Amino acid sequence: MDSKTFDSLLRLSATRTGRRRLFQAGAAAGIGGLLTQGGVDEVLAACQPVRHKCDTNGECSCNDPNRICDRLPRKCKRSGDRCCGTSKASCKANCDCCKGFVCNDNGKCTQAG
Repeated sequence: MDSKTFDSLLRLSATRTGRRRLFQAGAAAGIGGLLTQGGVDEVLAACQPVRHKCDTNGECSCNDPNRICDRLPRKCKRSGDRCCGTSKASCKANCDCCKGFVCNDNGKCTQAG
């Protein structure tokens, strides 16, 4: 990097708006790097939909931090741990929620009872 470019970047980073623009550009470059290296495919492949068999919470929580790998309610008739929702996770049916939770009218898992 030549001194003229370095000075321009230094002046840009001196203001709040400039720092924000530099951060956005850096984030965009990082995401672009992932896309070109196939990193996104690997991350998306690890994200399992609700009711899918799982071994770890990381397999289920890619799109919803309230989704974990746990048992479904007995009436769902699925054995083993499955991706399911806990409190405030998005759902379409009770079997999208973990044991002890139900899907409410707003499409969110809430504690049963």
